[in-house]
Amino acid sequence: MLKRYSFFALVLLLSHVALAQESNSYSLEDCIRYAMKNQTKIKGALLDEQLQLEKNKEILGIARPQVSASGQFQYLFVLPKQRIDAGAFDFSSSLSFFKIDTQAFIEYQKKPKEKYSEAQFGLPLNVSAGIQASQLLFDAGVFVALKARKSLEELSALNTKRTEEELRVSVSKAYYNCIIAEKRIALLDENINLLQSLETMTSKLFDEGFAEKIDADRLTVQKNNLQTEKDKIRNLVDLSYALLKFQMGMPLQNNITLNGDLNIDEVKKDLELDRVTDYNNRVEMNLLQTVKKLNSYDEERYQKGYLPTVAAVVSGSYATQTIAFKELFTLPYFPTGAFVLSASLPIYDGNTRRAKMHQARINILKNDNDMEAFKQAVDLESSNARTQLKNSLMSLESQQKNIDLAQKVFTIAQKKYKEGVGTNIEILQAETALKDAQTNYFNSLYEAIIAKIDFKKSLGLLK
Repeated sequence: MLKRYSFFALVLLLSHVALAQESNSYSLEDCIRYAMKNQTKIKGALLDEQLQLEKNKEILGIARPQVSASGQFQYLFVLPKQRIDAGAFDFSSSLSFFKIDTQAFIEYQKKPKEKYSEAQFGLPLNVSAGIQASQLLFDAGVFVALKARKSLEELSALNTKRTEEELRVSVSKAYYNCIIAEKRIALLDENINLLQSLETMTSKLFDEGFAEKIDADRLTVQKNNLQTEKDKIRNLVDLSYALLKFQMGMPLQNNITLNGDLNIDEVKKDLELDRVTDYNNRVEMNLLQTVKKLNSYDEERYQKGYLPTVAAVVSGSYATQTIAFKELFTLPYFPTGAFVLSASLPIYDGNTRRAKMHQARINILKNDNDMEAFKQAVDLESSNARTQLKNSLMSLESQQKNIDLAQKVFTIAQKKYKEGVGTNIEILQAETALKDAQTNYFNSLYEAIIAKIDFKKSLGLLK
């Protein structure tokens, strides 16, 4: 029974290891999908989208009813005084029809009158509580801002789309850089193995007296040089993988293998060299159009800034005033309620709003100019990318022919050497020519795929 459980545990462990190894194998689309989920640039763009949504909710909240509550307790340890006209409470003139001839009244009448008197109002303890509700009935600026909400969301989404496109380009280039680097490593391994077999064969011929020691030494030197070159390229491969993982947003310590391939057929696939440029396919053009729309909303906001702002407010409160603290909880509170309809109309602001409106119009003209400049830049970019792609394809086909020719020369040199009618110098020269042809082919292959990516990007087809 214990052996059975151990067997099942081993099977599960091996399955887990196999799945883990499989999950570390990435195609180009796998790398791009991983980058779309984990790259910090994408995360930042998505956070900007969420931030814009919250800002739009803030604008919407301004147009909704506003309700607030307030409360206040006040202790006046010094009651305020107010100076008033001393004659305000002099009623002696009102009593003039009465005849008062007492000595005290006569003397009071003869005394000089004070010009002012002081009065003290209020009670030391005051408590009030109330609630207020307001509703903005009309504000042209707020209503225009509500209209612009959708355009602001589109702008934020387009920025995210542009970030995704840039990330797709950078990940694709880094991915194919790794593919080419691996191919160069494999090429060197083939050449090293080939030289190893030739070295072994030459050593046997030397032992039998049919070759010289220098022939074997030449092959050993060539093999060692290729091994040194391989070590250098291996370091470059590690750097290429580090760049790819950086572009993907993957931790550099993670292991990753690539299951994609690159050849001349992959480069020629889905090529549309004669496709007409459509500027609206470029996300940058959509951004410029959205910015122009927002500038038009800005102009409308300033144009309608001369309209009045109307708001309604309803408020109610309770308040009381006492001398003793305990009476705050026993004496009744006095209610107060009010409905206020307010309106404000700007009359003259020193032409500030007019200047802002002109600025918005100038920004719209700048948008038109920027779109024309962008169209010219796209025409130049697509033309250069198309030319570069055509040249890369021509170079790639030429290098393919060179490889076939160099392979034939090497095969003949190898056959002559085995038959004893050729020298190992011919083999070394043929092997070097073949390796150079293969290296040039892979360089041309990488340049061609990069040119294809740039060409698709220039047409806005890299989705």
